[in-house]
Amino acid sequence: MRRSIVLLMLALLVVACTSGAKKQVNLESPFLGGTQGLSLDFQDFRKEVFDGGRDPFDIIVKLENKGESLVAKDNVKVKISGVNPSEFSKTEANLILAAPDDAIEMRKDPQANVLPGPPVFVEFTGLNHVPVISGATAQFPIRADVCYLYRTKTVSKLCVRENLLTPRVGGICELNEDKPVYNSGAPVQIANFKESTRAKDKIGFTFEVTNAGGGSVYQRSTFCDKAERKNEDRIFVSVDTGLSGLSCTGLDNTANGAEGFVTLYGGSKIISCSQTISSRSDFEQIVTLEAVYDYEQTIQTTLTVKSSGEGTTN
Repeated sequence: MRRSIVLLMLALLVVACTSGAKKQVNLESPFLGGTQGLSLDFQDFRKEVFDGGRDPFDIIVKLENKGESLVAKDNVKVKISGVNPSEFSKTEANLILAAPDDAIEMRKDPQANVLPGPPVFVEFTGLNHVPVISGATAQFPIRADVCYLYRTKTVSKLCVRENLLTPRVGGICELNEDKPVYNSGAPVQIANFKESTRAKDKIGFTFEVTNAGGGSVYQRSTFCDKAERKNEDRIFVSVDTGLSGLSCTGLDNTANGAEGFVTLYGGSKIISCSQTISSRSDFEQIVTLEAVYDYEQTIQTTLTVKSSGEGTTN
């Protein structure tokens, strides 16, 4: 994880120091929070059109970023399905579009006011049902699948004591307990952060990565490719404690912590980490985590094609 992210998190925390080497950290959430990424809707959708190639119409998908991660326009793919493209004067390629603009995340200003980003409209124009239908009406499902790259930023804290095995009563923090955890607004969340003592010079902590948004998770930058099952439920996770000697199961060690891909099973994955402690003082240490992934959401409605009563077109 980039050091700039760590510095940003620290700048948004309230830190109070006690005398000597003791340091206590009071976490306040730097995030708006929530479990949404992009919000999807059909804009001004015509539910009824006529056949015969004389009634062109548009499908416009409205995207609003309800989370706290910028979605670059090149990292969004919107696909329309449910109809035969050739019957609506389109090709398959015509029904897959990128976003025309970045979907800007929600933000909180210094006065704690929430600043929403502007909506982005993906427009599929000039659809036109050419064949003449049999009967008075025919109904078609109109489905929009939206895939986008998103990230979750998380902060928590660890307790370090001079004596890890038998800490003195009344210290500044507790080793063996659940810790507070704060997530940025995003469909993937980090939960159940727990710390425990493992040895005289080692503490451990576990946390759970969960899909809380109701959509589907895929490996980052694959555009939610379903052709390869290995892409499904894959999330890139990084952990930074700011201390040397960190290792996490299933993740690779790096200069700044640990990182790697994990696979969710049943919508979640528990990761266990071990942190070597060389200090012999009491303090609380900020932990920053990040999850990066592709996320897919779907909306669906119904289109009714009505007979124009004019017979077959030439």
